[in-house]
Amino acid sequence: MAPGSIQAPVEPGLETAESTRGSGGGEGRIRCPKCGWSPRREDRWMCSCRHVWNTFDTGGVCPACLKQWTETCCLACHKWSPHSDWYPKDQAR
Repeated sequence: MAPGSIQAPVEPGLETAESTRGSGGGEGRIRCPKCGWSPRREDRWMCSCRHVWNTFDTGGVCPACLKQWTETCCLACHKWSPHSDWYPKDQAR
């Protein structure tokens, strides 16, 4: 993935920033471990195969070529972090 182009996928049933918006606290949200930004359902990342998708929908696996992204780039701060670090500690992958 090119910096700023891919993010991590979301496990079915896992709360996202959008699903927890307004619920307070935000402990169940997927967040960038560097800056705290939460991706929205409409945010997209691009794989090296050029497929575009929300990486949190698939746990970091490109649905087109099945590449497993172990790191995800934040669309806000543009820093890379292990994909698993984006998930709440009690729901870490």
